[in-house]
Amino acid sequence: MMQSVRVASGVIPAVLTPLNADGSADIALLEQHCRRLLAQGCNGIVLLGTTGEANSLTVSERRQILEGVLAGGIAADKLIVGTGCCAVGDTVELTRHALSLGVTRALVLPPFYYKNVSDQGLFDAFASTIERINDDRLHLFLYSIPQVSGIPLGVDLIERLHKAYPQAIAGLKDSSGHWPTTQLLCQRLGNSMHVMVGTEALLLKAMAAGASGCISATANVAAQAIIRLYEKRDDPEAAMIERGVNATRAAFEAFPIIPALKAYLAETTRVDAWRSVRPPLQPLAPDEVNQLVRRVDEATRK
Repeated sequence: MMQSVRVASGVIPAVLTPLNADGSADIALLEQHCRRLLAQGCNGIVLLGTTGEANSLTVSERRQILEGVLAGGIAADKLIVGTGCCAVGDTVELTRHALSLGVTRALVLPPFYYKNVSDQGLFDAFASTIERINDDRLHLFLYSIPQVSGIPLGVDLIERLHKAYPQAIAGLKDSSGHWPTTQLLCQRLGNSMHVMVGTEALLLKAMAAGASGCISATANVAAQAIIRLYEKRDDPEAAMIERGVNATRAAFEAFPIIPALKAYLAETTRVDAWRSVRPPLQPLAPDEVNQLVRRVDEATRK
């Protein structure tokens, strides 16, 4: 059965990582952004996920960012930190580091360099991670984003992992964006672990199927609207709210979404540091920024 303490539910933004001119993380701005999102009613923060460009950062940088956010006053129990790396040893190091700071929730990608690997190979990788960490406090969230990682995590594999490590495997983030897959995950796993969808576009259907909530990139800029959708999910007005929320997300998805979200934050906060991204990503061109702002303005009027 589901753990009595709900370790992940509601609306959780996958936060962007602001960068200084030299490419280093602007930790003070990141802490301010996290604080603002929590004040708007978000249930937590995913730090150093895909949206946070984690895999463009070194292990040392990821450690420093987590330490800096905590030093800035963000509570450890509000964070889910991305610790997944290609090398299991790096995943273990980052997860142990998080646990040493009181952050017990880790979002873990599968080792993603080698493709067409077997479920047994993936099981062994996650099993090795959990056993090497060897900490009863660990709440591990499997991270399925096959369109980026190239590694699908099937429901049978996830069920097997949860059966083998019921205390450690707390849930999963399904960012496949593929409704039949998401529906199956919610139906088969929603009663035993926290299934968080990676897009608010599927939030209503996923909640009805057994999900706990969503971890959303768009929540960086539209948290209050997504929270309203979550809170009104059983009300007649939910469909109308969903149309507006989906239109907003579509406006960002018309561009590379991480540079687009950063550009929009820079425009709305007047803080240019938000525009910077780590290569191979590139900032939006000025004409693209203008198009984006028009699209978002149109979406929010729907």
